[in-house]
Amino acid sequence: MKNSDGVKRQTRGIIDAIISSSTFGFSPFFSVSLLALGLGALDILSYRWGVASLFLILIASVRKIPLRITWKEFSRIFILSIFRALTSLFLLIGYANIASGVASTIHFMYPVAVAFCMMFLFGEKKSPVIIFAIVLSAAGAYCLAAGDTAEVPDGDKFKGIVASAASVLCYAAYVILLRKTGADRIESTKLTVYVMGLSAIYFIVGATLAGGIMPVREPIGWVYILGIGIICTMVSNFFLVNAVRNAGPTLASVFGALEPLTAVLTGVIFLGERLSFINVAGIVLILATVTIVVVYRKNGSYDV
Repeated sequence: MKNSDGVKRQTRGIIDAIISSSTFGFSPFFSVSLLALGLGALDILSYRWGVASLFLILIASVRKIPLRITWKEFSRIFILSIFRALTSLFLLIGYANIASGVASTIHFMYPVAVAFCMMFLFGEKKSPVIIFAIVLSAAGAYCLAAGDTAEVPDGDKFKGIVASAASVLCYAAYVILLRKTGADRIESTKLTVYVMGLSAIYFIVGATLAGGIMPVREPIGWVYILGIGIICTMVSNFFLVNAVRNAGPTLASVFGALEPLTAVLTGVIFLGERLSFINVAGIVLILATVTIVVVYRKNGSYDV
């Protein structure tokens, strides 16, 4: 019975990870669309995290979820919020300088960082199948990036690649610390409210010091803001917390494969980025990764 409960918990975690990664994959579309309207990185992130925080606080109020936390919980959340905020800042800088599909696929390399740290620094069981799946997904991400020929006007390719790589390290740290600090045991809504709220404060203060937040007057601009705030931020972060809690950081990260897949498809459909043969090969490799992990999970419980 205990093993059955563990399998059910992992299954819930996998579903949560799929929802989290696929919704986050729409971030390039909304981000690039807002950049095209003239908003800067700090403007976009202020709106993104501010809107997401307000909506989740409203949901918590309606559902009567208490948001009081202890100082010990706050210290853990504060550390997490810094890494989460830096992740979004670096990734947005990536979107502003290189094609969104390239930035997203570079960002997707965070499972490699997570798996390396969990297996070689924290003593997690070394599974050859999971390692192979991570390598396969990394190969898929490389194919997606290599096949993306879209150019960003006035973009700095080196700056974009470095910023996207920095987002890898920050997000990997966030995923690992979510479990290692015990923060994943904090109620999901409460944890997500504080992580997003603190991130919003950082960016609002930063934007204010940089000259103020640019007002958005176009209705379509608010559609993009609500999309990136609710779909890509509130929904994605909420399900990521549940995914790490139920499936563990490594397995949750592997299922982040849907993030670059969604990003590339939205880039092709909405942003004019081209889908070449090597892009298709990358998509196939990523889907193969998910299939391998699911089959392995059914044949032998993954140790979380």
